[in-house]
Amino acid sequence: MVRKGLSNAILSSLLLTSSFAMATSTNDVVSAVESKNNAGQASQQKIDQYSEQTEGMLAEYKAVLRQLDSMRIYNNQLDRMVSSQNSEVASLEKQINQIDQTAMEIVPLTLKMIDSLDQFVQLDLPFQLNEREKRIASLREMMDRADVTTSEKFRRVLEAYQIEEGFSRNIEAYKASMERDGDVKTYDFLRVGRTALFYQSPDGAETGMWNKQTNQWESLPEGYRDAVEQGLRIAKKQAPPALIELPVFTGEK
Repeated sequence: MVRKGLSNAILSSLLLTSSFAMATSTNDVVSAVESKNNAGQASQQKIDQYSEQTEGMLAEYKAVLRQLDSMRIYNNQLDRMVSSQNSEVASLEKQINQIDQTAMEIVPLTLKMIDSLDQFVQLDLPFQLNEREKRIASLREMMDRADVTTSEKFRRVLEAYQIEEGFSRNIEAYKASMERDGDVKTYDFLRVGRTALFYQSPDGAETGMWNKQTNQWESLPEGYRDAVEQGLRIAKKQAPPALIELPVFTGEK
């Protein structure tokens, strides 16, 4: 009986030991599983973090690539613009050199034109001499001015030529003073283009014209008094155009 009881006690002890061992082993397994799960979750979190970081870096990389591509296009455009500007600068420099060369040629030509105009006025019919000589003097003064461009100087001289040319195509009546017989008197003058220039005193007592052959003023016969008077009225638009008979000197001697 004693052995049987002892055996049962030993068996019970073994069973208790086995049960404890199994419980301990199970707890260890559970702890290990929980630990692995926790480690797995931590690893997954790290993976997720790395994945997010990787996606962010990839997006940033793509953005940098787009910026590089835009900068490459922009730089290419700048290169074309710089090349175009360089060509334009070269063209402008060439034009400036041509302008300088042209100015060197135009200035002497303009001065010669003024001299020729002056000579022409002196040899022409002596009408409106004061006004015409002042115009030429103004042109000479202008040529010495630094604030007037070469092109403007040339334009003004051409304008003076056009004014002189216009005198050939119209008639004009004006008043001016003239010395006759030692006295300075005011007369009415009639210019018929550049063909003839007449004068007449306000009372009509004196009538004459410029003789191109002698380059002097000459009195006209009384018979031309009415014709000159009518010509003056026509020039002043006080009478309609009409045919009038007037003497003409050709200038041939």
